[in-house]
Amino acid sequence: MVAITSYVRLRSERRRVATSSPGSVDTWIGNVGSSARDFTGRTIRTLSARRVDAVVRRALPSPAVAQSDGTILGDVGSLWRYPVKSMRGEEVARVEIGPDVGIVGDRAYGLVDVATGKVASAKHPRKWGGLLNWRADFDAAPAHGSAPPAVRITLPDGTVVRSDDANVDAALSRALGYEVRLATSPPRQASIEESTLRADGTLPDELGVAPLAVGAPAGTFFDFAPVHLLTSATLARLETLHPAGRFALPRFRPNVVVRCDGADGFVENDWVGHELALGDEVRLCVTFTCPRCVMTTLPQQDLPSDPAILQTAARHNRVLFPLLGKAMPTVGVYATVVRGGRVQAGDRVRLLGRNTLRRTASFLRAIKRAAVRR
Repeated sequence: MVAITSYVRLRSERRRVATSSPGSVDTWIGNVGSSARDFTGRTIRTLSARRVDAVVRRALPSPAVAQSDGTILGDVGSLWRYPVKSMRGEEVARVEIGPDVGIVGDRAYGLVDVATGKVASAKHPRKWGGLLNWRADFDAAPAHGSAPPAVRITLPDGTVVRSDDANVDAALSRALGYEVRLATSPPRQASIEESTLRADGTLPDELGVAPLAVGAPAGTFFDFAPVHLLTSATLARLETLHPAGRFALPRFRPNVVVRCDGADGFVENDWVGHELALGDEVRLCVTFTCPRCVMTTLPQQDLPSDPAILQTAARHNRVLFPLLGKAMPTVGVYATVVRGGRVQAGDRVRLLGRNTLRRTASFLRAIKRAAVRR
């Protein structure tokens, strides 16, 4: 298991590993991840070296992708930010991306359960699933380095509650049936409660606990990393596999939707370890594929409950998630910010070279944050 002492040793190896071949880096990450503990503190089974190597090889980009530099992948189809964690987001024509916050204003607010100290998340559907039907909009455009502007929260019955109202916490608590406070930063060592969907599509009574923002800066409300990307090709593939399902963007809550005309399949899986250029200014490093959870199956607005949404990803796109050391249903990828700037819908998206040092650093930082929070 990876403890804090192991992290120190791993950190000392970072530069040696990062200057090795891309395959060596990914294999090293896979082997470390295979013996790590998962975020709920349960020890996962240790994979044999041979099995880890086999899984990692399946997760690696093809040689053609690994050698590409500056390949045009498509363009920015849409941009999304979610002012309040687990509430409906807003599509915006242009955004500012900051090096520490991802899309400025994204998950700027969150609800904290006063009784437990945990952050409210629709990953606990029985308690917080209704938040997906609450809409959050900013009063003004958020600016990097400034406090977030006031946010308007529209409840399902049309009632509007503003973050700068004197009684905002009381109003939200009454609507939810639980005492909450609206916050712009999470509690120290923040965590959420989560349910794991059973194979038959039902929810267990037991809950897991997961730390927030393991792959992002401290003090943020991200589930994992600051930027989440999803391609039109992946959505199209899922729709083909489950024609009766509605694979709408609100189920997956991406920040950047990349329109890849003519591409087929789960193409973003091959971007892990690479930098992406969004327009002329922004550079991202794709660090991990994005494991999916029960939230993708929940009803919201006119979308019905549909466990087959997650089951389809589980059957057809299970990818090794190194931090848990196991393959998981995957839709989209996570990224960190190499260079911030402005991006707008329609900007070109290009695949650049590998950034193995940054990917390795992101992995080690996530291991450290997960270990410290237990």
